Amino acid sequence: MTDRELLERHKPILKFDPQYDYRALSASSALANPGNQLLRSHGEVVARSSESSPLGLDSLTGYETEDGDFLAMSADYPGDAGRMEWEEDHRGRLYGRVVRNGGRTWLQYWFWLYYNPKHLFGFGKHEGDWEMIQIGLGEDLQPEVASYAQHNSGEARPWKEGAMDFAEDDPNRPLVYVAPFSHASYFKAGSQPYVLGVDDPRADGPPADLALADLGDWASWPGKWGNPERSIAQRVGRGPSSPAHQGSKWSDPDAWHRNLRYRRFRVLLGRAFHRLGFLTYPHEPASLSARLDGNRVSVEWELAPRRRGRHLYVTLHQDHLVIGTRRVRAAERSGETSLKVPDGRTPTSVRVSVYNRMRQRSDPKPTTVAVQTLAPASADADEVAAG
Repeated sequence: MTDRELLERHKPILKFDPQYDYRALSASSALANPGNQLLRSHGEVVARSSESSPLGLDSLTGYETEDGDFLAMSADYPGDAGRMEWEEDHRGRLYGRVVRNGGRTWLQYWFWLYYNPKHLFGFGKHEGDWEMIQIGLGEDLQPEVASYAQHNSGEARPWKEGAMDFAEDDPNRPLVYVAPFSHASYFKAGSQPYVLGVDDPRADGPPADLALADLGDWASWPGKWGNPERSIAQRVGRGPSSPAHQGSKWSDPDAWHRNLRYRRFRVLLGRAFHRLGFLTYPHEPASLSARLDGNRVSVEWELAPRRRGRHLYVTLHQDHLVIGTRRVRAAERSGETSLKVPDGRTPTSVRVSVYNRMRQRSDPKPTTVAVQTLAPASADADEVAAG
């Protein structure tokens, strides 16, 4: 079996939060978006992307680099990322590579996200995010273990039911639950505590079965994939390094895997968090409706009589992708809001989740978007028109 066939056979399926508006994109999105720039550490512009002359990934290998070079994205992160999800050249990819190391054949899958909004007290947000998972095959080329990157570390588990989840129609392909905001990859959905917070990857989002692509020479570019100017001590909140500059993840996959562990205590703690949360978490809206009126979608809600929460997060969707968002703070028991439909988009559904004062979140409640239809003219009106 060829390396490509191995990568295709075990290609993971990503599961994103259904209301999360940053999904995997092609690495080309980091450069080609109009306004994005390639800069020196002292601010000199090496190259700038425009609509008439977009930068390509080959821009990273076609010039003489210097220490501190970085990419800087233009300011409209959610708008640009959402738009590029619909553009064929920039749709999500899984970048695969095969490494024979430590007595195993390692299948690595890297994926790129345009922005990372995860923060603590306002610190930690950064442009760009490279994430990855890997699968270790034995001498018979059958999977034995897997390791998923999480924050600055990761988690390792054996390849078996119970330890991880697999696609319903193909047990060779693992599911990867991607946490909103941080983009950490998890073997199971649910509460996932870590040192500085809790991730909450969900299982109810649509599966992202992304096309497989090759990592080019650009994967060894020594710069940062995001503007480091707002980072703290050049560490917290800086853009990520290229895949080939991410230490043992790239250079020694077996060693990276062996340094990880099956985090059983965290799993138990996460279950405890989840069960305790049931005592106070807000209920989803009792009723919800949405209708298209011109270029806006009006959303009406009625909250649950008990534990109805305080704030709403409303997302507008075309199929599985988020095309608009709105936050309603201090929401009334019942009310209405509206979202503008981006040009060229066709809204199909709305989801609303509820937050309480402790920032606990309800399950998102979905509803389809109804299209306003003009009522037929009455017989009397027809007679008046004829007269």
